[in-house]
Amino acid sequence: MSSTLIEEIKKVCDDYYENNFKLLEKLISCKSYSGQEEDCAKVLIDFFKTNEIPSFIDSRGSVLAVSCPFENVISVKIDDSKNWIKDIINKAKSNNYKILIYNAHIDVVTAENTEDWTDNPFKAIRRNGKIYGRGTCDMKGALASMAYSLVLSKKLDKLFERKTVLIGCFVTEEEVAEGMAFKDLFEEFSLKADMVLLGEPSKMEIARGQRGKLEMRIETYGVCSHTSVPETAISAVYKLANVLKAVEKYELDEREKYGLNAENTLFRTTLAVASIESWPKNRSFVPDKAVAYVTGRLALNKNMESVCESLEKYANWPKDSKCYHFVYEGNSYKGKKSEWVSEHSGWETKKDSPFFISVSKAYQELFGKEPIDKIWPFSTDGVYSASRAGIPTLGIGPGYEEMAHKVDEWIEEKDFKNSFKLYTLIPFYL
Repeated sequence: MSSTLIEEIKKVCDDYYENNFKLLEKLISCKSYSGQEEDCAKVLIDFFKTNEIPSFIDSRGSVLAVSCPFENVISVKIDDSKNWIKDIINKAKSNNYKILIYNAHIDVVTAENTEDWTDNPFKAIRRNGKIYGRGTCDMKGALASMAYSLVLSKKLDKLFERKTVLIGCFVTEEEVAEGMAFKDLFEEFSLKADMVLLGEPSKMEIARGQRGKLEMRIETYGVCSHTSVPETAISAVYKLANVLKAVEKYELDEREKYGLNAENTLFRTTLAVASIESWPKNRSFVPDKAVAYVTGRLALNKNMESVCESLEKYANWPKDSKCYHFVYEGNSYKGKKSEWVSEHSGWETKKDSPFFISVSKAYQELFGKEPIDKIWPFSTDGVYSASRAGIPTLGIGPGYEEMAHKVDEWIEEKDFKNSFKLYTLIPFYL
């Protein structure tokens, strides 16, 4: 059966590939900055409605769509959606079906510097085997392929048995608050899942985990004076200089201890000072307050408390300094307020997990080669699904991680095609 299934999936994905590219074109044309994703959400809802896949928008503005092999419901009223999804989940559990979540975020980072782009960043351009445009890599290429896989899975149900309920969770505001909208979508619809697949860029390699994420500010304090009499002041900026040196030394020590080898990614914490400020903001004053904004990637079992304890051991660390979490505060495009602490634990899904084994087998049989696996150095919505909810989580997506957020962002078209086939196949392999 597996060879017949794979050949059919290759054929049907080839047949629908241009339609998938057109969906990607529509998604790229949306300037869906964080908190401004409404047009992109509407594109998805219209797409699912046209293709008879039940879909909904939550109170934050994220999109949820359901491809269920034992239900042929075309649409569900929003007032009935939560009970309907609860019923689907209960039936799945009772009848030994797996529940697989596909996750992609619909927001992108800004591309205001259009003069630096070769082409319009909000137009999908094919050139020399690549597709260019803001969000192609991070991560509308995966978003389009995941969305279309929900449609094709229903078509293939007529030919092959699928013991997996596939739920697409396409979320807002990930670029500013990873995990926040994913958590809200889970809680609003009382979702349960056996597995989560993230579509973040991975060179089509299987990501089994990631380091944690930390954004914090370190404040130093002093005594203010006029700049003509600095001897009467205690400069908060000079104290902050010692903080900067400690952060740099911490980073270098971690690098020396663990090296830059990929196999040690989960064990090495990185810290980087992103910006600094001081007050009063007047050139006639010696500042009595200064702040360093620090962004880090946390090794397994590390958190802000343990990092700050290590920093405090460095020479000349100012004893009266204080560390605070950065808290994201904003509004979704639907007006829902946000308050999300930027401290997230790292996570890992082991190679002997049934989920990893199934995805690896699907990859191998589809592409005729063993997949490469790795750990992501950056942060994803896995901070909710894996770190907080404890759901086995993996990631695989088209695009090179280093192309995310860059001018002239691109993905290779062959990876876009392959992601389409793999996302369509996986639900039949679990």
